[in-house]
Order: sequence, then C-alpha cells, then structure tokens
Amino acid sequence: MFEISKHIISSVPCLHPEGRLDTVHSDRFENTIRDHTEHKKYLVIDFSSCSYLSSSGIRVLLRTSRDLELKGGKLVLSGLSAEILQIIQIAGLVTVFHILKNSSEAIMHIIQLRELERISFPISERNIQGTLEVLSGRQDLPLIEWKEPVLTGYDSLHIAAGYGAFGETLLRTEATRGFFFTLYHCTGLVPNDPDHFPDFRIVSDPPNGTIFVDRALSVRGEPDARIMVDSLSPVKAEDLVRQAMHHNRSVDRALCTVVSLDRNQDQPVLSVFFPLEGEDWTGGAFLLHSVREMMPGETFGQFCRSLLTWDNVEGVMIPDLKSLLIKPILWLFCREKRTDARSVMAQVITEEQESTEDYLFYLTRRLYTDSEKLELNRLHGGYSARTFRVRSFDSLGRVLRPTVLKIGDRSMISREAERCREYAMPYILNNSAMILGTSYYCQMGALRYNFVGIGGEGTELKWLTHYFNKWPASELEPLFDKIFLQILKPWYGQPVKANIHPYADHDPTKTFFPHLLKQVEESLQITPDQGSFRINGCPVNFMNPYRFLKEEYPARRHEEISYYTSICHGDLNMQNILLDKEMNVYLIDFSETGPRSVISDFARLEAIFMIESFPMESEEDFLMVLDFLINFYEKSCTLDKSPDIAWKGRLPQVMERNIALTKKMRAYAFSFARGGKTFIPYALALLEWIFPVVCYSSASVWQKRLSACIASLLCLMLGDDYV
Repeated sequence: MFEISKHIISSVPCLHPEGRLDTVHSDRFENTIRDHTEHKKYLVIDFSSCSYLSSSGIRVLLRTSRDLELKGGKLVLSGLSAEILQIIQIAGLVTVFHILKNSSEAIMHIIQLRELERISFPISERNIQGTLEVLSGRQDLPLIEWKEPVLTGYDSLHIAAGYGAFGETLLRTEATRGFFFTLYHCTGLVPNDPDHFPDFRIVSDPPNGTIFVDRALSVRGEPDARIMVDSLSPVKAEDLVRQAMHHNRSVDRALCTVVSLDRNQDQPVLSVFFPLEGEDWTGGAFLLHSVREMMPGETFGQFCRSLLTWDNVEGVMIPDLKSLLIKPILWLFCREKRTDARSVMAQVITEEQESTEDYLFYLTRRLYTDSEKLELNRLHGGYSARTFRVRSFDSLGRVLRPTVLKIGDRSMISREAERCREYAMPYILNNSAMILGTSYYCQMGALRYNFVGIGGEGTELKWLTHYFNKWPASELEPLFDKIFLQILKPWYGQPVKANIHPYADHDPTKTFFPHLLKQVEESLQITPDQGSFRINGCPVNFMNPYRFLKEEYPARRHEEISYYTSICHGDLNMQNILLDKEMNVYLIDFSETGPRSVISDFARLEAIFMIESFPMESEEDFLMVLDFLINFYEKSCTLDKSPDIAWKGRLPQVMERNIALTKKMRAYAFSFARGGKTFIPYALALLEWIFPVVCYSSASVWQKRLSACIASLLCLMLGDDYV
C-alpha cells in the first residue's frame, strides 16, 4: 500500500510518502509533486514513513530537483531511513540532494532561503537595471590579514591578493617577488622586476600549490551577495558595488572582497579586488578565452574552477575597479571582523638555535592538520635528515599522542615511508614507527611517525645512545638481546640464501658519501693515488684503503657470492632505536631498509662501538686504541672467533663495554648466517661504515685517523682474498 499525504506549513508544501515507493507508484508520485510545484519553487519531501525507494523514484527526485533549481528554488529531503540513505549514498547522490534530519529542519531551511529573495535596483544615472541576490546568511568568518612572511598553500588562502612569490624554490630569497592574487586553485603573479613577465599557476590540488606570502589579505567561505547585469551598456564595477550596498541591508557589513566577471565576448576577465586604505582597491585579473553561464545549483567555487583551466586562462594583469564592464557579474564578500593569519594557522614553536626555513613550518603544518599548536624539540643525530620530538595540542589545548617529525631529502623521505610500510609494519609493527603521513615541498620531504603503544602526557622517548652511555655492559647485553633476538627476529631470523654482490652493496660512495675521497684529502691529507700512509708514533706502514676503495671496488663490483640475506635496517645506529620509560623499543628511519646480507646491521653497530665510541683526548689515547685494535682486527679471521685481548688503557669500563657489544654483534652475525664463518661479507659491511667516519662533522681527528688505519687492515685482508 502506498499513500501520499500533503501539508502546507508556513506556506511551504510538504509531501509525506507512506509505504513502498516502487516503480508502479512512481508516476503517481511525480504527478503529485507536479501539482504542488506548478506555482511553487520550494518543496519538502519527508521520507520518515517510506520504507522503500526504487530507481524510478530516484529519477523523479532528480527531475524535481533540477526543475526547482531552474526556477531559483530548491528540493529538500528529510526523514530518510538508514536503508534509503544508503541507496542514495551508493548512487553517489548525497551531494546532489539537500538532505536534512527531519521536516521541521527542512521547513526552517526553506523559510531562511525565502528571506534571501532577489531585489532589483537601478545602477547609476544610466538607469541600467541590475539584480542583487543575497546568497547566504551572515557567516561568522573574518577577513584574514597576512602580516608576516610565510610559505603557505592555496588552500589556506582560498581567495587572496597581496605581495609575495610563487612557492617553487626552496628558499624565499631565490623566488621572483611581485603582486599575487589567488582564486582557489589558480594564482597569478605580476613581478616587481619589469624584466620578468606576468604569469600564473593552476594546480589540481590546492594544498599542493604554494605561495611565499610577504603580506596579503584573504577571505574564505561563500559570497554574501551577487550582482548581475544583463545590459550590453558598459558599467563600472565600483558603481555596481556602491548601489548594491545602498539598496540592501542584508549586506550592510564591511565589504572586504569583490570578485567580478566581465562577460565581454572579445575578452572575458575574472578579477578579484580587496580594499586598501581609504577608497582605493587592489587586485588581479585572469584573462579568459571564453565564458559560460553559471549552471543551476553550481556553487561559486565550482564556477570559478570551471573557468580557470589551462585551456581557458590566457594571461594575468592588474585590473582597475573603475574599468567599464560588459554584462558583469559581481560576487560580494562582507565581513564584520578582521583577524591575523596566525590565528588560522597552527602555531609551530622551535628551539631558539633551530634554523627556521619556510619549508620547515610549511611541511609541519601540512602533516599536523589535527593540531593547533606544535612544539618541536630537535633529536640530535642523523647524517641526512633532521628529526624532532613533537608535542602537539588540539584546538582545546589537549595534548595529542607524542610523535616524531623527520625532515630530509624528498627521495629519502618517500623511500622511507614506502619501506616502512613494506618491511617494518608487516614484521615488527609493535616495535616500529608507524607512518602517519608524508608531505613534500621542492626537493624536501617530511614524515610523521607515531608509535604503537605510546601515548599520554609525559611520555618520553630516549635514544638507545642515552642508555649506551650510562649503563654498564652487564645491563646493556640483555637489552641488545631483546632487540636482536626477540624484536628483530622476524627480520634476521628468517634468512634466505641468495646471490649477493658485496662490493656493490656496501660501497659508501654510492649512497650517502659520494665525496668521501675528496673529504679524506682535506681531513687526513691522504690522496687516493698513494700506495700507503704512516701515522706519527706508530711503526706500521698502512696500506692506503682509499686507493682500494677507488680502484678495487669498481673492479670487483660484479663479483657474486652465495650468502644468507634477510630484511635489514640498512642504517642501524643507536640514534634509530628509541626506548620509552617502560623500556619498550621502537625503530625509526627506514629509508635504507630492505633485503641484503644478513650480517649488515651487526657490522654497522660494530663500526660505531670500535671506531666512534671511545673518547680519545690525546695522541697517547689514540696510539693506545690503535695498538689495541690492530691486535683485534689482525686476529679476526672468521665470524665464530673473536680475539680475547685485554685493554690496559684508561676508562677500562668504556672499552670493555665496546668489546663486549662487538662480540655480541659477531655472535648474532654467526648465528643468523646459519653458522657461516667467512668474514668477507662482514668485513665489507664494516668498511661501508668505517670509511665514512672521515666525513662526520662530529668525529674528532683521532677518530678519523683511527678509521683510516682500521680500514687499511680490513682492505689488506680483502686484498689477500683472506677467507
């Protein structure tokens, strides 16, 4: 059974279909609608008693909605059950129909619409007739003043004009400055330098379009009113605006923005204007190839986007509000208050010594759209990127979960996000960083880390380095066992035999250190062409390892061996492992993560323990450490044997810690390599991280000399094909 009850409430026709609106009843439904809309342009249909909506019923609603919009009216649906709403959602029509909760809300909405009816008024002394249409009620949105330099996206500006530059260079100083103006996804720029020509940019996604703003005005939201003139007689935009403000109190707030469309068929122009001091205005114009009529139901933003396309925009210029327009349409934006742009952007607070490039703030805001305030504290360490601990707050001042922000080269950030998802999350999710998002600008990128299980005010994360420097070896060894024998066992504990190219895989000049040989000449005065070098106070004549790197690595690049591989971090150091107060372990920095020889990460840490972790303060310290390590590495021939030699110098607990953890690394490597004893893959993995010590700005001259000497011993071993 299907019935339709009819009511008139506050002069608004309301229909209430009851039962199943299936195909057989759709004609009757449409005839009833036609009877009630013949002389009306608004209609409410309440579906609270309707249990089914057929495809034919949907087509009736679409035709009704279109017909009412052509008359300047509206169809409003209310009371939809979950089942009927789902049908409309699946059909992709949620944005087509105006849907409200119940009939009371629908009627109130139409009453408000009727209060915003069009009025006509004469324009200036020419007696040209224009039509003013109030488009919306009062919007509690301010005019935004950009008073300080900032790099921001088109989506933050919406509609804007001011001084700045296209955000297409990493640094503001490299950009071409001028007057810019933005309409949603399109920005024009008229350069200050007359040798540079006006230009424009159109982006598919406004957040990805960027502007270096020096100072500007911008407005968001919908226009409050629209003026239309169909006469072919020329008329000034300023006359239209003055008459509109005089005739209607609905737009009696301060006029802050005018967007005008000159429908001159010879040269259509879409312009945006903002007021200056006194009665002056400023703005910019887009020169169009053609213009079309605005469709019923089309929003102002949709209409602008349809005009501002690569095919249709021919150029940009600075317009004049006094210019004569043909058949113009003007959209007026009125606002009661002004606000500083800082109030609509997340506040980013950095430490005083931190460099504050524009892109750092831009990338941070792009990633933390859920935050109103961000405190960035630098986590020191890391050769190729900057890492920050982030304390963020929502709009009510509540502290959000602690996260880590990493900013570095675009390709590295992209690679890290990809490899985290591919290699970390499927295997060690509970102990790895979770990528919450990435953002990019020019050659820079940023990613936001979260950690499963971490949360709450006061939560702290500390590097493994912190505990390495404080704890004795007896306490560190169980912690390292936890990391490598438990947490990372899904990586190393599932090795796969494969053919590897160790010289190609572990060449540091092909990764982070392409200028390594030049740095050696500058820091140690060792050229890659000399055969050997000597160290004052040491009787050994060391083979030049940098010559070996320059000549033998390329020559042996294609050498292949069969060896166990696994997922490895690829750059595992104690700055990539964090711990919370409960000693939960978390890994970050996955840009180099992927399959490689199973021993790679252990050799990486040995290089840190033996070369970088003893504080050498004098030549005497250096010579003692060198003599000790010569004995250590000359006697290291296979993975299953670690020399048992005693340290007789100062700080015995420090060196004993380093030796104990190095032996741990050797034991892990031997175990995960399934008992393979060959030292060659391990030696090459060691060299990958001993060679670059000379490039570290944090390394002392003693550490750099030590790295050269130990690299020499390892290369000598490889040069003799020592197995």
